[in-house]
Amino acid sequence: MNSPFIECISLSKYFTGKNQITKAVDDVNLSINKNEFVLLKGRSGAGKSTLISLMCGLDKPTHGKVTIENENIDDLSNKEISKLLANKIGIIFQNFNLLPTYTVFENIEIALDLSGNDRIKSKEIIISLLKQLELEDKINSLPSELSVGQQQKVAIARTLAKDPAIIFADEPTGSIDDETAKEIVQHLLFLKNERNVTLIVSTHGNFLDNFADRIIVMERGKMV
Repeated sequence: MNSPFIECISLSKYFTGKNQITKAVDDVNLSINKNEFVLLKGRSGAGKSTLISLMCGLDKPTHGKVTIENENIDDLSNKEISKLLANKIGIIFQNFNLLPTYTVFENIEIALDLSGNDRIKSKEIIISLLKQLELEDKINSLPSELSVGQQQKVAIARTLAKDPAIIFADEPTGSIDDETAKEIVQHLLFLKNERNVTLIVSTHGNFLDNFADRIIVMERGKMV
């Protein structure tokens, strides 16, 4: 039997406040196969976003570990984590994380610079993605000149440009209209089906239920 592509082993993340410990993620054991679409569901504060941050290496666990292809990512140096994020992992944030003074083109180009692509190849990739997402006429626009749905599409284009093996998406359809959400879901499914991308997506709604291979419900930091 093949080893899990991603594995969380007794994974916990605690935050200490005044006379109180908050268990954002509490003893989670989870195995994810390559090319699987896993949906993390739960109310706000259930621990979905923290779990994603731990799985992609943006945060360190209090206890337990995360492995990707049998490698413990908590043992990696900051430089090695940066390389992992640049070359293998794509993240779609709920708040987009676009640079406000950079154009659409420049926001996507940064991701490709980190991946080591040359400028000519980068330009071809960016233009192709913007055409797919029907944003080619916004190539020189600033994020403030875009709708919320268009900003989300740019954030997705920035992630797709790196051609990652794994995509973590935190509420990717939470703040956009239904039509744009459907387009985004179709792009994610294309990546899964045509490029064998592994998808881990968090949501508190029901929009993605019919598309996922597996649904995991979280409550108070635990898988329930």
